[in-house]
Amino acid sequence: MLPRPRGRRPGRYTVEFDAPDSDGEFIATSLAIATLMGGLADAVDDYTDELTRRGMPPGIVLQFEHLADNLTDAEHAARTAATNFADYFEDARTIAARGIRIIGTPRRRAA
Repeated sequence: MLPRPRGRRPGRYTVEFDAPDSDGEFIATSLAIATLMGGLADAVDDYTDELTRRGMPPGIVLQFEHLADNLTDAEHAARTAATNFADYFEDARTIAARGIRIIGTPRRRAA
């Protein structure tokens, strides 16, 4: 079965992610991207296995193996981005959870 494209032009897939307005949205979108990349990697892996089973030349199959590996790398990168973001802003999130707003450095007047 061939995938059915959705979008404006035949043969193209459209995936859009809105710019995040919060830390939660950033993390959720990063994890959604990771899930998408992982799912694509699995699909390409299955396709590669089928090509191998049908006797496709190794030089062709190898390209799909690289593609699946790159998609898996992309999955890990998106998960790492979410983790790094959470780690980087952990202190700020803890302070915000206690009800303190961080709005920047106060400006001091010259004496």
